[in-house]
This record gives sequence, C-alpha cells and structure tokens, in this order.
Amino acid sequence: MEVDFNPGRSPITGYNPPVVRRDTSTAKADNTMSFERTNSLEQSLKDTPQIRPEKVAQASALVADASYPSDEVLNRMAGLLAKHINR
Repeated sequence: MEVDFNPGRSPITGYNPPVVRRDTSTAKADNTMSFERTNSLEQSLKDTPQIRPEKVAQASALVADASYPSDEVLNRMAGLLAKHINR
C-alpha cells in the first residue's frame, strides 16, 4: 500500500484555489499577547501526576496474565490487519 499525501493538491481536477497572502503592512502595531490561558494550562499540567498508580497496577496485572496475547499473536494480528486494510 502506498499513501501519497499532498496537501497542496486539490481533489477537484482542473481547479486550483487562489493563494491568499496576508498583507503584513496592515498588521496591528500592538503586538501584545495575553498568556493567561497558557499559564492556566501550564498549572494544570504541573498538577497532573506523572505516574498514575491505577494504570501501573492495570499494566502489571496484564503482564502477569498468562492469557494475555503474546508478542507473536499480536504481530500476526497486525499483519492480518495490514494485509486486509485496503478492502
């Protein structure tokens, strides 16, 4: 399978939308920005714990479970999905 990503290509054949450029000469002279929301997001990120004990316990339980799929089974499933992705 080959994926060709070209964001500049229009899906409609023969139609190319015009390129719109901003005129920098009419930009506002006041370039001040408000970072109140950014500060709030930063504080939320700092308040979020780096390690979540419940997720560590869940992962440990899955690793210890003998019926959890092995790497071989997961690789075979991934191959099967990749083989049939175009259908």
